[in-house]
Amino acid sequence: MSYSERLDFHAKEIGFNNYQHFLLSLAKLSDDRIGKINTRLMRLACARALPRPSRHYYEFIAHKDRRMRFYSHWLGWDKRGQEVRVPRLMNAPYRVPDLRERLDAPVYVIETHAQLLAWRHKWQGMAYIAQQLAELELRPAFNRKQGVVPGIRSEDINLEEDYSHNYATWYPSRK
Repeated sequence: MSYSERLDFHAKEIGFNNYQHFLLSLAKLSDDRIGKINTRLMRLACARALPRPSRHYYEFIAHKDRRMRFYSHWLGWDKRGQEVRVPRLMNAPYRVPDLRERLDAPVYVIETHAQLLAWRHKWQGMAYIAQQLAELELRPAFNRKQGVVPGIRSEDINLEEDYSHNYATWYPSRK
């Protein structure tokens, strides 16, 4: 398939007659409408992109109520006897295609700040976020070591959350 045939193919996949129709349609849009189209195209691109084998990724799930979940590993216990967990790097080149095959929902691959904002505040759902971007933009999920206290947890205290699936919940502040 030639380059121009691929452009036509992808334009048809997102609802246009061909690539030329796509370009003409974009040229006619006002600035406020082009922003909505751009976000829609970005969403489609993130839902189809494959993780780069040379990069590391974290798995996060954003919910409409601003709650976020992430695949995690254990750091220790806090002063209330609850687990302290932080995001864990994932084998994204293997996991993303597998999850897309099994899930009836998109799995986004997030590489830029603009994609992260759109995913977090508009699209929600599961995303694999590039390591540097996640550690910078979702910093509070990683900065939990100060909450760990030395010692052994008292078995008398019930756990507030079940971590048998390795997912931890995080409620970001409104900053």
